[in-house]
Amino acid sequence: MLKISIIGCGAIGTEIAKATDKKIIPVELVSVYDIIPEKAYDLISLLKNSSPIVAENLIQSVKLCDIVVECASQTAVKEIAEVAFPLKKDIFVLSIGALVTYSWILRSAEKFGCRVYFPSGAVAGLDGLKAATFGKIKDVILITRKPARTLLGKDIKKEKVVFEGTAKEAVQKFPVNINVAATISLVGIGPKKTKVKIVADPKIKKNIHEIEITGDFGKIKTRAENVPSLLNPKTSYLATLSAISELKYVVENIKKKGK
Repeated sequence: MLKISIIGCGAIGTEIAKATDKKIIPVELVSVYDIIPEKAYDLISLLKNSSPIVAENLIQSVKLCDIVVECASQTAVKEIAEVAFPLKKDIFVLSIGALVTYSWILRSAEKFGCRVYFPSGAVAGLDGLKAATFGKIKDVILITRKPARTLLGKDIKKEKVVFEGTAKEAVQKFPVNINVAATISLVGIGPKKTKVKIVADPKIKKNIHEIEITGDFGKIKTRAENVPSLLNPKTSYLATLSAISELKYVVENIKKKGK
């Protein structure tokens, strides 16, 4: 059975661990690691059928597994890549903005013959975007609306545009809130060409992502209205479900290929 280690024991890391414990994801969870050890121990206390260790450090956690599942931060992705690839370990990334901020990560994975996996996250329509790349794409525009307090840490009376620019700029300025921009840019026309607008809206309670793709094929518009995670309102619940679904698919596909 494939072995995974989870780096980062917050909302998504906890839900992935619980999915492995219930065998929704058919893997062996061998270790968990967090820079705050108490969070790792809290996660383990929720498991009923598995007994991963709390790793003393990131290096130990990476060495124990076949796939490293990152649920921590862009910086963690960078640190994991530096350790994992020379050891021929694949990585599953949730902080997808890191693949834009640290563009060398994908090149390094290729150099060492490793794979970098990431889920679709809190958006829909990536299959259409991927198909459109085989033609000519004129524009890819993402408009993200989030509750004002989530983005600004305070309440406001009127909606406010807090960012307009490229996906590359967006993931650097909002490393926690806008991983969807990175995902769309990596699947589509790149982080420097993908346009992003982020709006803080005091009237909404959901995270709303609208994507508009225009090209020689015509036009695609998608809209996702996501309920925030109960454990972390900055994260959409759909992002958690997407991570579980994609990791399950990755594991089952690896098993079929006999890796």
